[in-house]
Amino acid sequence: MILNPVRLYNRWLRMRGEALEEAQMLRRRHGDEALEAARAKLTRADLSSWGRRVMQETVKTLEKA
Repeated sequence: MILNPVRLYNRWLRMRGEALEEAQMLRRRHGDEALEAARAKLTRADLSSWGRRVMQETVKTLEKA
Protein backbone atom coordinates (compact mmCIF):
# COMPACT_ATOMS: atom_id res chain seq x y z
CA MET A 1 0.00 0.00 0.00
CA ILE A 2 1.30 3.41 -0.95
CA LEU A 3 0.58 6.24 1.46
CA ASN A 4 -0.39 9.49 -0.18
CA PRO A 5 0.64 12.41 2.05
CA VAL A 6 -1.86 14.76 0.39
CA ARG A 7 -4.77 12.44 1.20
CA LEU A 8 -3.53 12.03 4.77
CA TYR A 9 -3.29 15.80 5.18
CA ASN A 10 -6.76 16.35 3.70
CA ARG A 11 -8.21 13.72 6.02
CA TRP A 12 -6.51 15.38 9.00
CA LEU A 13 -7.94 18.77 7.96
CA ARG A 14 -11.43 17.29 7.64
CA MET A 15 -11.15 15.61 11.05
CA ARG A 16 -9.91 18.83 12.63
CA GLY A 17 -12.78 20.81 11.11
CA GLU A 18 -15.37 18.33 12.32
CA ALA A 19 -13.83 18.39 15.79
CA LEU A 20 -14.05 22.19 15.92
CA GLU A 21 -17.69 22.08 14.82
CA GLU A 22 -18.45 19.46 17.47
CA ALA A 23 -16.71 21.53 20.14
CA GLN A 24 -18.74 24.62 19.19
CA MET A 25 -21.98 22.62 19.25
CA LEU A 26 -21.15 21.16 22.68
CA ARG A 27 -20.30 24.63 24.03
CA ARG A 28 -23.64 26.01 22.81
CA ARG A 29 -25.60 23.08 24.16
CA HIS A 30 -23.79 22.42 27.47
CA GLY A 31 -21.94 25.63 28.25
CA ASP A 32 -19.32 25.10 30.95
CA GLU A 33 -19.99 21.36 31.07
CA ALA A 34 -18.99 20.87 27.40
CA LEU A 35 -15.78 19.04 28.27
CA GLU A 36 -17.61 16.56 30.51
CA ALA A 37 -20.23 16.03 27.79
CA ALA A 38 -17.50 15.36 25.21
CA ARG A 39 -15.82 12.84 27.50
CA ALA A 40 -19.16 11.13 28.09
CA LYS A 41 -19.77 11.00 24.36
CA LEU A 42 -16.31 9.51 23.85
CA THR A 43 -17.15 6.55 26.12
CA ARG A 44 -20.16 5.53 24.03
CA ALA A 45 -19.85 2.06 22.50
CA ASP A 46 -21.66 2.92 19.26
CA LEU A 47 -19.00 5.35 17.96
CA SER A 48 -17.23 4.47 14.74
CA SER A 49 -13.45 4.71 14.54
CA TRP A 50 -13.81 8.03 12.70
CA GLY A 51 -16.22 9.35 15.30
CA ARG A 52 -13.89 8.28 18.08
CA ARG A 53 -10.99 10.17 16.49
CA VAL A 54 -13.16 13.26 16.05
CA MET A 55 -14.30 13.11 19.67
CA GLN A 56 -10.71 12.65 20.90
CA GLU A 57 -9.70 15.76 18.97
CA THR A 58 -12.78 17.55 20.33
CA VAL A 59 -11.74 16.73 23.90
CA LYS A 60 -8.24 18.07 23.20
CA THR A 61 -9.73 21.26 21.76
CA LEU A 62 -12.01 21.78 24.74
CA GLU A 63 -9.17 21.11 27.21
CA LYS A 64 -7.08 23.86 25.59
CA ALA A 65 -9.91 26.38 25.85
